Amino acid sequence: MALKKETILKLAELTKTKPDELEKAIKEPAEVDFAIPDGIAPYTDAELQVLKNNEYANGKKAGVEMEIKEVKTKTGIDFPGKTITELVDFVTKKALEDAKITPDKKVLELEGQVKTLQNTITAQDKKLADKETEVAGVKINGELYKYIPQPGEEGPAFTPDEVIHNMNFNGYEFKKEEKGIVGYKGGVKLVDKLGEPVPVKDVVDGFLVEKKLIKAGGPQPGGRGGGDKPPGGAKAVKLSELKKQFTDQGKNLQGQEFSDAVNAAVKENKDFDMAS
Repeated sequence: MALKKETILKLAELTKTKPDELEKAIKEPAEVDFAIPDGIAPYTDAELQVLKNNEYANGKKAGVEMEIKEVKTKTGIDFPGKTITELVDFVTKKALEDAKITPDKKVLELEGQVKTLQNTITAQDKKLADKETEVAGVKINGELYKYIPQPGEEGPAFTPDEVIHNMNFNGYEFKKEEKGIVGYKGGVKLVDKLGEPVPVKDVVDGFLVEKKLIKAGGPQPGGRGGGDKPPGGAKAVKLSELKKQFTDQGKNLQGQEFSDAVNAAVKENKDFDMAS
């Protein structure tokens, strides 16, 4: 039974192909191959709306920054801010300075008192911000712990804290944002095709698999074959050998030196075994 012409036209539009070639392939009595261009990503109405919303937010921010840049170019104002409010405040202050309005002694005294109060508030705000950052870090790590297998038979040879340290060393960081905890790499937010943040679990799993801390598909037992001691003082080719070298020398496996040694071993040997 042949497809309707309208259906073939719609399929051709969705697959970015020529209707006559698609119709010919469909009518072939034998099985044939039909090339569909790569990179086609169909979207549902809901997905399109999410994508549009994200693009609108990014476009709005870029538009404001572009308008401010044009104002700076036309007026020659050396303005460091990026928002309309900051621009208004800057222009107002500059206008007063250009008018050479000299405040009297009482005004200067009041300004001094205000500045002292502002400095006190700023110091308190910094303490609160530091405490909030500390609390946020604890909450973020607590979330990451959920997706990092414990060391041993069913997990990597690292503790969760060591895994997080390794992720930071490789450019990963996590921030608490409006949509929850969001992963970044090299300062760039990790998002999917809709511009939505990649789930934290997928970011962590991807790192563990990439660094061979676990095998694709989930945590795997570490290797048990062969000896743990590298022959003749040779460089360690797996994590257990490096751990034994440090233990034999009485060094701390939880310290920065061990972490640096692991990173150096991975960099020197792409086949360095992190799972045994």
